[in-house]
Amino acid sequence: MKLLLENWRKYVLKEAYILDSDFFDASIEQLFEKLKDFGDNTWIFFDTETTGFEPDTAQLTEIGAIAAHPNNWQFDEVEAEEGLFYDKIKLNPETLAGFEASGDPKAKYPLELTRYGMPSDEYREKYPKGMPNEEDIIQQFVSYLESQPNPVLVAQNAEFDVNFIQTRADLYNIPVNMREYPIFDTMMLIKLWHNSLIKTLADEGNEQAQIILQALTMTGKFGEYTSSSMGPVSKAYEISTDDWHNALADVKMMMGMTRAIFISLLDSADVNISKYQDRMAWGLRKKLQKGRGAHRSG
Repeated sequence: MKLLLENWRKYVLKEAYILDSDFFDASIEQLFEKLKDFGDNTWIFFDTETTGFEPDTAQLTEIGAIAAHPNNWQFDEVEAEEGLFYDKIKLNPETLAGFEASGDPKAKYPLELTRYGMPSDEYREKYPKGMPNEEDIIQQFVSYLESQPNPVLVAQNAEFDVNFIQTRADLYNIPVNMREYPIFDTMMLIKLWHNSLIKTLADEGNEQAQIILQALTMTGKFGEYTSSSMGPVSKAYEISTDDWHNALADVKMMMGMTRAIFISLLDSADVNISKYQDRMAWGLRKKLQKGRGAHRSG
């Protein structure tokens, strides 16, 4: 029964994603036409930090979120008291025991990356009795989502954050279905529309696009590729990445990045990006099919 429930959540409810596989080939104009349906929703930009990649064995250490009104894709933040969510989470006994039992010297790397527990006046003032536990913060985050009118969940590589919170909420029997909300994955926006546009404009000799493309060009195991990571994309638009891997800082970075991307897309809405978009869409669909096949065979 648990496996059936996981299948249902992960695959039947993929329709929660605004930028789903059936829409991968949409033009820029079609993208904005579809987004009109969500122009009056409250967009919740959110991010998590964790002790690892697998929610069955790792835990949350931070959740950050900012609610915003789209306002023609300028994203005006909701008043801080109502629209802001941010909390650190203390390590639970299972996590601590896992660190102690692990022989891997890199086991605590996620904590180092996110500067977890670094002493500061902010920590001492906010958590005079120590950081809250994971169950309480997940429940508070669920209540925060429920308090927002017509939420759209927005995250970079959204499936990771959505699945992580859902799995941890299930562990504590917290009643929530993260996929009952529309989900907007900024990574899909970057891969399919933004990067395809930048490459197309660069081919046409647009100097600004060539500068951005150069900033996004990385070298990996299989040669050069165009990054869809939030850090390089933000840097390309001169958005600060100083506190990258802090949940709230990442949310602010994501909002600035998304705003910049939408402005770029709106300015070039009539450009035909299919040359690069079609290649990316084919690759992403193959990856999705492979993932589903592996899950069924498992």
